[in-house]
Amino acid sequence: MTGPEIGGASRRTFISLLGAGAAAAAGGVTLTGCSKGGSGSSTKGRAETEDKLSGLLPKYTAYEPVKPDIPGVDGASPGFSHYPAELKRAVPDKMVPSGKEVTAMTPLWSPIPPLTNNSYFDANNERIGAPVKFNILNGNDYGDKLGPILAAGNIPELLCIPGWNISGLTRFAQAADKLFEDLTPYLAGDKVSAYPMLANLPTRAWAYGVWNSQLKAVPFPSDGFPWALFYRKDIFDQLGAEPPKNTDDLLALGKQLTDPKANRWAFGGVADEMARAFGAPADWRKDSSGKLVNKIETPEFAESVAFVRKLFQSGYVHPEVVANSGGDEKALFEGGKLLIRQDGLGGWAESLQRQLTSNPKFNPQPVAPFAHDGGTPITWGGDPAGIFTFVKKGVGADRVKELLGVLNYTAAPFGTEEYQLYNYGVKGKHYTLESSGAPKLTPLGQKEVSQTYIFLGGRPTAITQSEYPGYVQSMCAWENAAIKVRQKSLFDGIRVEQPAKMAALAQPFDDALQDIFRGRRPVSELQTAIKQWQTNGGNEGRDFYAKVLSDNGR
Repeated sequence: MTGPEIGGASRRTFISLLGAGAAAAAGGVTLTGCSKGGSGSSTKGRAETEDKLSGLLPKYTAYEPVKPDIPGVDGASPGFSHYPAELKRAVPDKMVPSGKEVTAMTPLWSPIPPLTNNSYFDANNERIGAPVKFNILNGNDYGDKLGPILAAGNIPELLCIPGWNISGLTRFAQAADKLFEDLTPYLAGDKVSAYPMLANLPTRAWAYGVWNSQLKAVPFPSDGFPWALFYRKDIFDQLGAEPPKNTDDLLALGKQLTDPKANRWAFGGVADEMARAFGAPADWRKDSSGKLVNKIETPEFAESVAFVRKLFQSGYVHPEVVANSGGDEKALFEGGKLLIRQDGLGGWAESLQRQLTSNPKFNPQPVAPFAHDGGTPITWGGDPAGIFTFVKKGVGADRVKELLGVLNYTAAPFGTEEYQLYNYGVKGKHYTLESSGAPKLTPLGQKEVSQTYIFLGGRPTAITQSEYPGYVQSMCAWENAAIKVRQKSLFDGIRVEQPAKMAALAQPFDDALQDIFRGRRPVSELQTAIKQWQTNGGNEGRDFYAKVLSDNGR
C-alpha cells in the first residue's frame, strides 16, 4: 500500500498555500484516505535542517522480508505484483508483556467497525500481548475534535495526529512539550535496535517527528505526492470519454459527462490539481529579483482559480459540492454521481476494497499529470512524513517501552505475518486466498476488518494490493512517471514550523476562495483576499521563510 492518503475531509484547508513546513498534504478542497504532512506552527516559527537533527534520530537498519517486483524510481514506492507464498514473522515476542490494556485514538475515513466482539481485533491484540482499546473518530472531523482534546489534556496513551491537523493548531509545539513523551532516550541512534521495525523507517521521516529538539513522535512515511486526479474509467468507457491531457479537454469533459437527468456530474473538488496543472508552485518560489513569492500570489494560481470558477459556473460540479454542504465526495464518486475528483493516492485502493464486491466493474484510475496547455507538467512533492503517533507523557519508562512495542508491531512491512494480520485478519476466517495468492475478505472480514492498526505509526511505503487486477502496475506506472516531473521545494531538507500568525490565515483565505469558485464573490476579489493575507501576516511569513533560506545558504 502507499500509505493511507487521508481524504474526503469536509473542512477545506489551504495550509499548503502558506508555507513549506505545512506541505502540500493539507491543501485543498478534499483530503483523502492519507499522506503528506505538516510540521505544525509555533508562535514565531522555527526551522532546522534535517541533518542538524541527526543526533536525535534512530539509526536506520533495513528490513526487507521480500524484494519488490517493480522497483521505485528515484524515490517512488516499490511495487509488489503478487503476495509472497510464505510470510515472515517479524515480531516474535509479545510487545506488551504486562498485558495491560493500551488506549489509543485514531482517525478513520471509512465506516467504524464493531469495537467489541470483534475477532479481527482479538487476533491482533493476542499477537501484541494486550488489548488495544481504540477511540476511533471520523477522519473528516478529526481536526475539529483535536483542539479541545489537547486543551483538556485528556489524551490516550497513543494518539495519532495527521500532519495537516497539526498545521492548523497554533502553539502545537507547546502542547507537544506538555503532553507527549520525549522518545529520544528510547530510540535515538542504536537504541532503536530494540524495535527493529521502527529502525526500518526512513531517517528523513523521523526528522519530521521532532519538536522542541526532542523526538516526539513515530512518523508515518509518505509517498510524497499530495494528490492525483482520479476518474471513473469504467463509466468513461461506457460514455466514450477519454481522460484529459489539458484543461481544454477537462472543460469539454464537463459538458460531455454532466447529465443532471441521469444524476451525473463531471466534477468534485479539483482546485489543487488545477493550481498544479497551471504551474503554480507547491509552496514558494523566487521571482527574477530573488524575492519569495507564495503560491497564491502567482499568476498561475490566479489562472487556476478562474478556471475552477468556470467549472462551477458551467454547472459541471456536483450540486452537493456546490452547496458546500459537506457532502461526501468519496461516496458520490464511488456511486458514479461525479466522475472526476482529486484524492490522495491511498484513497484508490480503499475505494476498491469498498466497491468491488458489489460492483466488479468499478475502475477508478489516476489521470497522468498534465499541464494546462498540454506542455511539460509539474507535480508537487510533500514532506517525507505526514502522520504521527505520540506517546502520552508521564506513563513511566517501562510503559513507554511497551507502547513503542505496539508501534513496532504496526510498523511491520509487507511480506510479514504482522502486516497481513493487521491489514486482513486471520486467514480462513477474515480472508481467503485467491488463485493469485492475494487475500480476499470474507463477509466476516468485510464487517470486522478496517484500517485501524495502520494508524498506530507507519511503515515504509509500498504498492502491494495485487488482489485488485492491474492496480499495482498502474499505480507504479503513475508514480514512476510523476516523480520524473516532481518540482523540488526551495525548502527541501529543511523542517519548517510556520509562524502561528501565518497558520491562522489559511481558513479566511480558503473561505474567500470557495465564495469565488461558487460565484458568491467576483474573481477580482481574489486580489483583495491576497492583499488581506499579505497584510495580516503573509508578508511577515515571507520574511520568516526568506530568513530560513538565507540562514541555510539558499
